[in-house]
Amino acid sequence: MKLTRRTLIRAAAAAVPLATLPRFARAGEGPILHASWGGGVGDTWQKAFATPYQTDTGTDVRIVEIPNPEAQFRAQAGAPQYHSGICTYVQANNLMRDGLVETFDPEELPEMQNIDKKYWLTTPDGKLAGVTPYFAYYGIGMNANEAKVEDFSSWKNLADPEWMGRIGLTRPIYLSTYDLTIMSKAMGGNEFHIDGGMELLKGTAKNMLSVASSLAQQNAMLERGEVAAMPFYSVRVWSLNEAGADYVRIVIPDEGALLLPYVIVAPKGVADRDMVAKWLNYIASAAPQERGVALSGYIPGNNNAKATDEIVGKLGMPLDDLRAKLYQPDWDFIARHQKERVDAIEKMMAEL
Repeated sequence: MKLTRRTLIRAAAAAVPLATLPRFARAGEGPILHASWGGGVGDTWQKAFATPYQTDTGTDVRIVEIPNPEAQFRAQAGAPQYHSGICTYVQANNLMRDGLVETFDPEELPEMQNIDKKYWLTTPDGKLAGVTPYFAYYGIGMNANEAKVEDFSSWKNLADPEWMGRIGLTRPIYLSTYDLTIMSKAMGGNEFHIDGGMELLKGTAKNMLSVASSLAQQNAMLERGEVAAMPFYSVRVWSLNEAGADYVRIVIPDEGALLLPYVIVAPKGVADRDMVAKWLNYIASAAPQERGVALSGYIPGNNNAKATDEIVGKLGMPLDDLRAKLYQPDWDFIARHQKERVDAIEKMMAEL
């Protein structure tokens, strides 16, 4: 076989996580190999989804923590090693558009009928390209030792001169997808009309202490009070609170917060397709999603999922009230325009 640079890169990407994988059981018995981001995400998937599924069905599910499931699905195209994996909505949409995910008739995943269709990822002919287990949201994370909650009642407050050198931002790849979208809405536009959002993002960038290179760095910046506030993920604040940093808060500004749906996909040509369909249908059901919100603050996608009074107290409001404050944009449009917007943001920040 001729060894090309492309072949070597694909082989290396595929080999790294598989070196840690267990041996397969007999054909048809599993295990199901589910690719997950690491840290708290993998732990939540083990406790809320995988272990209960094995107890209920006898089918083993192994949660394999890797940095980027989407990249693995691309590296292993044509010879998938995983049965399922988690993606952001944009990542899943890009995989679907490139023909890299398995699709299912809605009848194969009946629990999806209990999830609003506006959260479905579907092909043009109406097939499901994955399931939506839960959401997080993107609001303003702030340190209550450095500022007051009411200081950030609007996304526009991030650009106030009083916060010079006190605001954190993330990398342009995420700024283009999340920050620009919700800031555009706050300025009277949306994901289609972003001029106002670019101005607000520019004003916010002028107040920036630094660009965080990782979630771990963002966590540290907020927890230590290196910044007063930054656009941030609800579930990360939940984790900080559970670890004892209850002075870190998540604020939903008056203009709302950005709803972040996650999608579980199966790679194209996945082995044991029927087994995978049963697993995906379970993921879409209410019970594991209820465990997910209790463990990590993820908002269930299934309308039949309930939250206890304790969980409602931690979330700050009932699930339906929370969903009503979240903005669901056209993620397909955002995905298709991501590169040009990353370029525009990089240019804007370089000129500051």
